[in-house]
Amino acid sequence: MSITESSRSISNGVNEFTLHGHRYLLRTGLALANVFAWVFVFEYFYVTSGSLGRALAATALLYGFAQFITIVATPMAAAHLERGTKHSLIWGAVCAGGAFILLGGTFSGYFSAPFAWGAVGFATLLGVYRALYWIPYKIVSTEIHEHLHMRSYFEVLIALMPLFAGLTLGASAFAEGRLLFGAAALILLSVVPALFLGDTRERFSWPYVYTFRQLWRRKNYGLVLESFLEGVQGAALFLVWPLAVFLILEWSYFMLGLIFSVTLLFILLLRRMYGWLMRYAGVENSTTVQVILVVSGWIGRLAAGTPVGVVIADSYSYTTQSERGTRLDPMTFEHASDRGAFVDEYTALKEIALALGRIMLCLIVFSLAFTFALPVVFAVALVVAAASSGISVLVARRPVVSTY
Repeated sequence: MSITESSRSISNGVNEFTLHGHRYLLRTGLALANVFAWVFVFEYFYVTSGSLGRALAATALLYGFAQFITIVATPMAAAHLERGTKHSLIWGAVCAGGAFILLGGTFSGYFSAPFAWGAVGFATLLGVYRALYWIPYKIVSTEIHEHLHMRSYFEVLIALMPLFAGLTLGASAFAEGRLLFGAAALILLSVVPALFLGDTRERFSWPYVYTFRQLWRRKNYGLVLESFLEGVQGAALFLVWPLAVFLILEWSYFMLGLIFSVTLLFILLLRRMYGWLMRYAGVENSTTVQVILVVSGWIGRLAAGTPVGVVIADSYSYTTQSERGTRLDPMTFEHASDRGAFVDEYTALKEIALALGRIMLCLIVFSLAFTFALPVVFAVALVVAAASSGISVLVARRPVVSTY
């Protein structure tokens, strides 16, 4: 091996090690508090308004606002990737940690401003985080390899974080702040290994307004529609569904954490078995089978009314989820285009369309929450997500016609 090849091998090894360390810490922090933070916000709005409908509407509005911030910030963040992807990644992690610190400080009474301002700040920082945080494309293969083949006990540790959060919240009446501060500490600690990542620069050639015009160009309809439908599912999966489960479990944080951790552990056990069964049956590439699987997963959630039903429905749905252009990470309750890596200008377009889809479902929930009972609102949201999942599979697997 030449000196150049040896140096390149060492550099790749350092990048892989530091990326893994960064991702473990970041994912652990997000698994600890990402979904619980929105449940905290929902519960606070209920306590202050005395109405479940108003609380759900306010939470959906805030979640939609976070997506709006992502839409506004994504073209600017992509344009600044010319200065280095590592800097964008680090500042994205800082914003995520800052979001949980701000919300934790608000719940702990450290700020004199009304809660609404703290919640808006939390949503703003989360939106900026999603716009800034991109895994460098040149080392994304190590992230994919890690996700599929990493040592099982690290994934088990991350899967147990919701249970740890539930135990913490069940042990004290005012543990929300401590949990959010702990999650923020892990996320900010993930910045340390990220400092040693090799830096890369990506070119984003579209002007700001031109980026949004691309959403309406005919040649991008399929790409935008697929991402939009994925965004609808993302909002249902990571906002509406956890709130529905929280109410099914009679407002028990411990049970919520237990259910999510048990589900994640089942996913780890079942994913490879599912892949083997699909290959054995020879239907892994069947569009009809995939549509049936993804839609039935949402129908299962719609029918779940007990803790056991929730575990079965979630385990089935996550296990049968197909890999497409988005990265769905149930461990951290996150959804990102192009597996979380910036590939080209169309990655930014996909991320904007994802956020638009999330906003659309938030608007549906917001408009229904004032008129209908919560079970009806949740049912409508899940039905919309089910329809979106089936259509998105059809759009993703449509024949591509070359044009010259």
